[in-house]
Amino acid sequence: MSSKARTVSFISASGGVGKTTLSIFLAKWVIDRRHVSPLKLLLVDLDPTAGLSLSLMTEEEYEDKLNRGFTLVNLYDDYSKGMPWRKISDYVTSVKHEGVSLNVLIPGEELGRVVEELWRTGRPGKKFQEMLYKSGAYTLYDFIIFDTAPFFDIRYTVLSIYAAEKHVVVLRPSVVDCRRTARMLKNLMEYASDFDRETSEYVKRFLGVINLARTGTIEWDVLMSLGFNDAGAKLDSKQDQRREKLKEELEGLMRVIEFSKYALTLKVDIARLELKEAVKKEKVMEALLNRIWEHAVK
Repeated sequence: MSSKARTVSFISASGGVGKTTLSIFLAKWVIDRRHVSPLKLLLVDLDPTAGLSLSLMTEEEYEDKLNRGFTLVNLYDDYSKGMPWRKISDYVTSVKHEGVSLNVLIPGEELGRVVEELWRTGRPGKKFQEMLYKSGAYTLYDFIIFDTAPFFDIRYTVLSIYAAEKHVVVLRPSVVDCRRTARMLKNLMEYASDFDRETSEYVKRFLGVINLARTGTIEWDVLMSLGFNDAGAKLDSKQDQRREKLKEELEGLMRVIEFSKYALTLKVDIARLELKEAVKKEKVMEALLNRIWEHAVK
């Protein structure tokens, strides 16, 4: 992809891991800390349930944008009809969220239909990337964040790896999440050749992020033993099977992709806080967002 914009997608094998919250926090952090103009930052909602969009606007506002055709679906349909002069900015909604202006491209009610049509072309990822390129996405914006549906339906995740140069893989510190994530990555490795890269180079596009870790638990103990949050504590000598299994699964993932060593703890109210409050409450939030930024721009 030849582009001006820095692009990153948030993906996960499981639902409810905090992709949307992290996407929104990253957008605000980039505007606040890296001084990217709000006009030059775009959030793209690639989830048919519109989780990101509905987090940023009311139901009434969302319905209004649907009725007026401000959606990714409308962008796709217009390009399919031979209207290449329309720019992605014609379909973007500007919303004010907790005092910050954010540009959002909402999915639209028929995103599933669009995905079906893209898959029938035999080259869905490249067609999607081509539409974004021709619509000016990569030149009109300096930073683009894609928030995706969980890997229950591989197609949304696949579209995002073509749309973005870098990817943040979000998971909880559990054996099940580790195994699901490993299977997801195995599936995504099949697309390495489409980017003219060896698998060893392709995996550098991915950064693992641990979210929703509970302090004072076996899971937290394992994370600390692996050096997360600048800690290097050893596992308790009374290691049990659960500790060993989780450590084994996490170490396996860490051999496949690089991980941020900043793990976010489980704070239910974080999603309802403004960025500055969240950074203050979750001490490693600032460091994690900076690590994601570094991953996206390098």
